[in-house]
Amino acid sequence: MCLRIALVSVLLAGSVRAQEPVNSELEQLLARATWYSLDFVNNLSQVVAEERYIQDSNVALPTVPLPVFGGRGGPALNSSPRGSSKHRELRADFLIVKSSRDTFSPFRDVFEVDHIPVRDREERLAKLFLSNKVDANDENARAIAEESARYNLGAVQRTINNPVFALMFLQPDVRPRFKFTPGKADRKAGDDVIVVEYVEETRPTVIDGGAGRDMPAFGRFWIQYSTGRIVKAEVRVEVKDVKASLTTTFRTDERLGIDVPSEFREEYDLRDSRVSGVASYSRFRKFEVKSSEELSPPPADTQPDKPQ
Repeated sequence: MCLRIALVSVLLAGSVRAQEPVNSELEQLLARATWYSLDFVNNLSQVVAEERYIQDSNVALPTVPLPVFGGRGGPALNSSPRGSSKHRELRADFLIVKSSRDTFSPFRDVFEVDHIPVRDREERLAKLFLSNKVDANDENARAIAEESARYNLGAVQRTINNPVFALMFLQPDVRPRFKFTPGKADRKAGDDVIVVEYVEETRPTVIDGGAGRDMPAFGRFWIQYSTGRIVKAEVRVEVKDVKASLTTTFRTDERLGIDVPSEFREEYDLRDSRVSGVASYSRFRKFEVKSSEELSPPPADTQPDKPQ
């Protein structure tokens, strides 16, 4: 069974139900978290990271033949037949793309599969999105995304394997679809961190299982009370034949002075298999568009001011 989950592209404002009254303290905390999430995505949408993504399954899943480099560095298809595997390691350039409608999408440009290079190391995502300002639906952008998705274990295109996916639920147009409940403080996560639970109450749901199948989400946010900073985020889905759990931890990148995803963990329990993944993020680079339309990272010794 293939898991193919897509985001609902249009949120119908008229279908949003009013939430039950909640205490003003929780509302203030959620308001701070919403402003933080907007600022987080805005900052991250100008940054390219390197992602190391490890996927495992309890059963052998299909894999695709890998292109390898020829004698002159040009790509050539490997002659090995399509096989299967329980383990896959990917390395990719990772970029969050913010569209004109204030939605955001993840883009991976895989350059290494199971320690085998599949293309030259080049900043294709940065050149495509940051110089030309193209939309996430651009033909070249879709081609890169589809090419990289082929390398997933099982050759499945997942669209929620995104370390910042949970932050969508805090966006102003989406947050009213959920009911939030304050939990206990979590001192292990920080001295000022409060756990807030949420459950999706509105239909159709944000996550679409295909053929109009609703997949209501629930989970938790670990929120710094004084600032609204998201320390950790969890998304869970449990419907017939599908259970999914996504958890992201965040950290501050001292060089860029912004918060970034640190680790992303996912688990999918399906009818006939169980797939898990762990992704870690490093080498964050903020690119600048020069007047000559050339892209270059800032000098290594440059220390950008932290955003106010």
